[in-house]
This record gives sequence, C-alpha cells and structure tokens, in this order.
Amino acid sequence: MDLLKQLESKMQALVQQRNQLKEELDALKAAGAAGDQELQSLRTQLEAAMADKVALEKDREAVKEQVASILRALEALG
Repeated sequence: MDLLKQLESKMQALVQQRNQLKEELDALKAAGAAGDQELQSLRTQLEAAMADKVALEKDREAVKEQVASILRALEALG
C-alpha cells in the first residue's frame, strides 16, 4: 500500500509538472506569435519606407533636371 501511495504521489507530481511545462510552452508560443506579428509589421513598414525613398529619389532627379533646364534657359538669355 505504501508503495502505491508513493507511486501515486510521484505520478501526481509529474502530471503537475507536465501541466506547468505545457502552460509555459503555450505562453512562449503566444509570445512568439506576437513577435512574428511585430516582425511582419516592421517588414511592411520597411517596404513602405523603401518605396517612399524610391519615389523621393525620382522626384529629386526631376527637380534637378528642372533646375538644370532653368539654368540653361537663363544662360541662353544672359
């Protein structure tokens, strides 16, 4: 009888430990999912920023061309 009680006690401790580890695993999975969402959000922001950069570079080149054209026109007049 004593042996059965010891085995039962050990089994209950193992079940409790398993449940605790399962809860910790679930918490880590949830944190990982939140991290994945944040990473995806940052990737989206980076893509948008890079697209904005390309658009601004194109605008800058267009402005440079306009300024050069204006300067050439002024030189032709002067």
